[in-house]
Amino acid sequence: DRFQMSVRSEVRGAAYWITFDNQKRKNAISNKMYDELCLAMDNANDHEETLITVITGGDGEYYSSGNDFSPSENAGVDHSDIDYEAGYSRWMRRLIKHKKVIIGLINGPAIGIAATTLGLMDYLVCSDSTYILTPFPSIGVCPEGTSSVVFPRIMGNSRSTAMLLFGEPMSAQQALACGFVAHVFPKAQFAQKSAALVEKYSKLPRHSVLASRELIRGQKWRREMLSTHNEEYDELRKLFLSEETIDLIMGKFAKSKM
Repeated sequence: DRFQMSVRSEVRGAAYWITFDNQKRKNAISNKMYDELCLAMDNANDHEETLITVITGGDGEYYSSGNDFSPSENAGVDHSDIDYEAGYSRWMRRLIKHKKVIIGLINGPAIGIAATTLGLMDYLVCSDSTYILTPFPSIGVCPEGTSSVVFPRIMGNSRSTAMLLFGEPMSAQQALACGFVAHVFPKAQFAQKSAALVEKYSKLPRHSVLASRELIRGQKWRREMLSTHNEEYDELRKLFLSEETIDLIMGKFAKSKM
């Protein structure tokens, strides 16, 4: 049903807006949402008049709490089946192959896959209520979203180690200081100020900006990111089959309503 969608799409001028709309679950990304997200990314990529693709968590508290690990979402999934591809992986391929300028408007906390995929976006702004968290050790998994390569590049070795290996959060101000985000806006003014930035950049000459982006993030970059993604996903598959990881995930999410 059109009205039951948890990912909203809207074209505003030369910007294609994609909004997570599952605030009851802190915008946790379910299998159904991955389907909707992939469709929205395809539509944004193919749109002939847009320059910018915006991804945001809307006006709620969270940008996204990451992958929905609730038991119902993972029932029947066999990670040993090499023909099975997780929803997150399908979204990853689209992020990497996207031809438009991707702007992330991080309205609040970004966790897990919602945090790592930010590194694949071209330009980020966040609210002062944002923190960025990759809690991989607490659930017995490894970096994904190309973060094993992209995070050290952006923020340096020690900061990325603190996040990816030790599960330490990064605050909005820390994200600004290391160049991960371009602006931090007060939460109360975030929607207005971030939308104004998108509108401003949307008016730039489309052909020129897209040609410039292709120089920065062209085929060589895409090959590297897809290779990185494949390596991370292979490691994740192994970890998802390990008893220790299964116990950690079940312990954290089986009784959690998030």
